[in-house]
Amino acid sequence: MGIPQGNANDGKLLGDDRFLRRIAYLYYEDGQTQDAIAEMEFCSRQTIGKALQRAKDRGFIRISIVPEERTGYLRNLSRDLRLRLGLDDLILVPGQNLETGGAAHDILTAITSTAAEYLDQLLTDSDILAVSGGRHVMRQVVTHLKPTKLLPNLIVVPTIGFVRPQTSLGDSNLVSYDIAVAYGAKHFWLPLPAIVETQAQLEQSRSLPVVRDVLKTIEQATVIMTGLWLPNANEKLIEAGILSRQQVELLRSCHPVVDINHWAFDASGMCINQQFDPPPCYLTGLEIPHLKEKVRAGSTKVILVAGANRAYVPSILAALKAGIANILVTDHVTAELLMQSGEKLR
Repeated sequence: MGIPQGNANDGKLLGDDRFLRRIAYLYYEDGQTQDAIAEMEFCSRQTIGKALQRAKDRGFIRISIVPEERTGYLRNLSRDLRLRLGLDDLILVPGQNLETGGAAHDILTAITSTAAEYLDQLLTDSDILAVSGGRHVMRQVVTHLKPTKLLPNLIVVPTIGFVRPQTSLGDSNLVSYDIAVAYGAKHFWLPLPAIVETQAQLEQSRSLPVVRDVLKTIEQATVIMTGLWLPNANEKLIEAGILSRQQVELLRSCHPVVDINHWAFDASGMCINQQFDPPPCYLTGLEIPHLKEKVRAGSTKVILVAGANRAYVPSILAALKAGIANILVTDHVTAELLMQSGEKLR
């Protein structure tokens, strides 16, 4: 179908904020070309160009150049905080006042796009990459990923099985699959529920041949990338009937501040799941607390991607105290708050 030139409805489209936001998202977030967007929207390329300019004029798009002195500040902040937190690497993007409405989305976009670029530079053809799920972080990393090379021998695996019967864009299995496709790499599914009710179910599921081999591959991961969750995210699991109110309240009794793949940690970095016998629930994927040994041995690069919200500061600190990450991608405002906390982990 041809694209009309000089569409009579241009004026109406350009006056529609929803249209402007959609075009801005497709171009800047989804990486679509103006020609491709024009074909999708059944309008001319000129209309798309005008829409992008109008979106900038309306403040829907914010583009900024970081001054050299600001770049130097970020570099120094990154160095100082990396040493204080004992990280192998710390990647910062310019942040904004986290109290400003609308800023969080822009900052998260910068964090996830930078994480995608960092991952692309890091990966080699001999790596095993394991990734968590998550709509707000890992799915956005996939969206911004622009591979600069084919890696046919790279293996990409999820760190956790399926949480719900219906898959979603945030599922770890689907995130890992999409990354593998982007690099022409190998992908293994983890065909398991993320949470089971009993020890017997856990052992039975892990003993299945196809699962056993995938779990072994996950344990051999050389690069791991994950987001994190605030403990209140478990409310959605209660609503979905995946966890009971009693299970969640048991975890909450130990004051969790961060959740990664349903492994909860308190402010001191102690894993709460391991403090109960039996635990509130049994988790079938990568045993997150064991990342501490991998980080300590230097055998695995564990990349934590988080920020754009001051509520995540205690969560980031708890994860780093737990020793389960050695690389952090965040924004400079979050980094300043981490520095102000006075915590020194090395």
